[in-house]
Amino acid sequence: MGFTTADYEVNGKVAIVTGSTRGIGHAIAEALAAGGAKVVITGRKQDACDKVAAEFQAKGYDVTGVATEITKKEARENLLAKTIEKYGRVDILVNNAGIGGMTNKMIDIEEDFFKEHFDADVTSLYFMTQIVVKQMIEQGCEKGTHPYKIINLSSVAAYLAPMGDTVYGACKAAVSQLTRITAKEVARYGITVTGVAPGYVVTDMTAANREDEKMANAVKAMIPLRRYAQPDEVASVVRFLASNAASYLTGCVIPIDGGMLLS
Repeated sequence: MGFTTADYEVNGKVAIVTGSTRGIGHAIAEALAAGGAKVVITGRKQDACDKVAAEFQAKGYDVTGVATEITKKEARENLLAKTIEKYGRVDILVNNAGIGGMTNKMIDIEEDFFKEHFDADVTSLYFMTQIVVKQMIEQGCEKGTHPYKIINLSSVAAYLAPMGDTVYGACKAAVSQLTRITAKEVARYGITVTGVAPGYVVTDMTAANREDEKMANAVKAMIPLRRYAQPDEVASVVRFLASNAASYLTGCVIPIDGGMLLS
């Protein structure tokens, strides 16, 4: 049957992108909106959501902002309800929200710190996925088609063993495994579940090590391409996964790491 450039678009799809007021999430939301998707921007503060929504609307994109504390059950339910109220359905969920990596020795981690990170990076993703899957099942699809997409943000920290990243690495490993298991469970409903595992990206999270020349050089030495990724380079892969061009991909987590995992 052959592909056309239209297969790489997401025109008319409704997408929720959690944690999309800045960084990688912001880039993902813009990439999807530029491809014709109707995008729900989320973040903790409504004014931040509104600011990004206004920025995108000025470019002609169809977006709306919904403040969401993703770790709260009622906030997740409100996000989905507002999406359905505005657009009538949801076709794409990008689970991007979470807490960035922290460098702490395993023996120094407090239980509250662990619980906070696991709740933000894993528990909230799990239950956001759950309510969206239920919505997608209710929407239905033609037999043999897979129009619905769930895309999770993992990390290369899930596969490496970086010193001091026991909590972040464990959380992201859980995200990668949830991606695989969930994909197997929901495939029968026309839903694919994939993920991306970025390496070092130019965001606020990596600002400290990028500004330290010695540390930045050490990071680049671990990357065969010898540079940090730009957020757009992650967003472009997510947009591909959200498109019809990736219709037969499920259960995979794609590293976007400049070759870090080759070593």
